[in-house]
Amino acid sequence: MNNLKRFTTCKLAGHDWIKVAYPTGSDGERAGMFLRCRRCAKEDHDAGSVARGPGIVG
Repeated sequence: MNNLKRFTTCKLAGHDWIKVAYPTGSDGERAGMFLRCRRCAKEDHDAGSVARGPGIVG
């Protein structure tokens, strides 16, 4: 399937999001999750979860 058709389908029907985990860090712990569309592979790194350390507010 070509990219134009995939992108147009997602614009009309909406993205089909799945959660994807970031790779494990050097300490062996996960760094959080992000969203990726199953159809067009667009990624949304702002909507997922990100592990935050102590003292970080946000």
